Amino acid sequence: MKKIVQKFREYLFMKKAVLVLAMLYALGISAILRADFKYIDDLGRVRYGYRGWNDFSRYLNECLSVVLHADAYLTDISPLPQLTAVLILAVAGSVVVFVLTGKREFCFWNSIAVLPMGLSPYFLECFSYKYDSPYMALSVLASVLPLLLQEQGLFIYFAASVAGSAAMCMTYQASSGIFPMLVILLCLQQWNQGKHIRESLRFGLVSMGGYVAGLLLFRFLIMTPVDDYISLSIVSVPRMARQLSAYYAYVWQDLKKWWILLAGAVVFAFVYSTVRDTVQRKWAAFILSVLTLLLMGLVCFGVYPVIETPRYQPRTMYGIGVLIAFLGVPVMNAVRLYPGKLVHLLLCWAFFSFSFTYGNALAEQQRYTDFRIQLVIEDMDGLAVFGSDEEKTVQIDGDIGQSPVLRQQRQSYQILNRLIPSTFGGGAWNWNKYYFYEYFSLKNVIRDTSADLTTYQLPLLQDGMYHAIYGDEQHVLIELKR
Repeated sequence: MKKIVQKFREYLFMKKAVLVLAMLYALGISAILRADFKYIDDLGRVRYGYRGWNDFSRYLNECLSVVLHADAYLTDISPLPQLTAVLILAVAGSVVVFVLTGKREFCFWNSIAVLPMGLSPYFLECFSYKYDSPYMALSVLASVLPLLLQEQGLFIYFAASVAGSAAMCMTYQASSGIFPMLVILLCLQQWNQGKHIRESLRFGLVSMGGYVAGLLLFRFLIMTPVDDYISLSIVSVPRMARQLSAYYAYVWQDLKKWWILLAGAVVFAFVYSTVRDTVQRKWAAFILSVLTLLLMGLVCFGVYPVIETPRYQPRTMYGIGVLIAFLGVPVMNAVRLYPGKLVHLLLCWAFFSFSFTYGNALAEQQRYTDFRIQLVIEDMDGLAVFGSDEEKTVQIDGDIGQSPVLRQQRQSYQILNRLIPSTFGGGAWNWNKYYFYEYFSLKNVIRDTSADLTTYQLPLLQDGMYHAIYGDEQHVLIELKR
């Protein structure tokens, strides 16, 4: 009976923590939800209702999307998927707090501590996706959930680690650094609280064994390689170092410098509290805490730095936000560490505030895109060459860039340059012209990517403030101006 009461108390703690964290995440992404922005792949799925995750071996996404949408044809049911992602990530954050603190009592400040998991600028891009966001969040949950079973016996824990690692790979592989980071931190905590280093190492080795077994299971028995998208060939150590440096170069470029300064202060507070509160020797605690930070920094971005085709999009770099959250939990729970708690709180507030900036920027970019496309279509409709029923190849050149309202903001927030995609323009990328071609039923307009109309020396048909139109009876080139 005592065990049942204890489990019930743990459930109440998790339930309350999940509820509070979900409310904070939902409030944080409310501007994104209000923007109702079709983010990159969303354009195709809203238009044609396809799934397509099997192409990238994300088989769980393929199955779960049918359940979530209650149909094999995926209509736009937003914001339900994003709110589902909020709930899943709230569960993951509560699991992290429970695993790192072992506390059964709810603490509001612990919910604040893990906010960077979902509200870092990098995971905000994941929340932007109307279709993918639940499965991106699920990959985070799959990465941390096995650690709830670490005291249930080696075999059960090992099996859970294998299953969690494989499930992560079948949802979103950018989470591949989360489980190793949490295990490394737990090894330090266990040793710091008095366990023999052999016990901590055994826990770490079993964890890493299950993690690697899950990756290998996915790679050789589940995954269908897509070499034109991503190659899993392992690169040399010097190239690994260069690719990892490139990730941190993006972090340095993307984030405001005072954000990075606050993150550095959180790191310092973590090391200080680890050394101050250790039951081991102080010098050993200092060395191991620094080593822990280095190892977590090495695995922060998962497998991407070690493969031949790394992905540098913001949505693949949220491991840095998860790292900050992991360090924030012990800092927020340390006794009399008020400066450390304050800097972590300030960093969380900065991310929370930026989430509204980003969501409103998406709304402004959508308004500007609609305006520019409307002008083009109106001018096309007034041209004589479109008076016949003969099909014409229409091609876009140039790019509208970001809304004039955002051009000042992007200087203050550099990451907006990478978070807000090109929404109307030419070039090889499909998604910046998809909205124009697929959403307005343009009569007698066809796309022909095999031809480059900029080399055709077409006569000028119309020139205006926002674009110029060149063309003849079969070809029309729209040259966008910024």
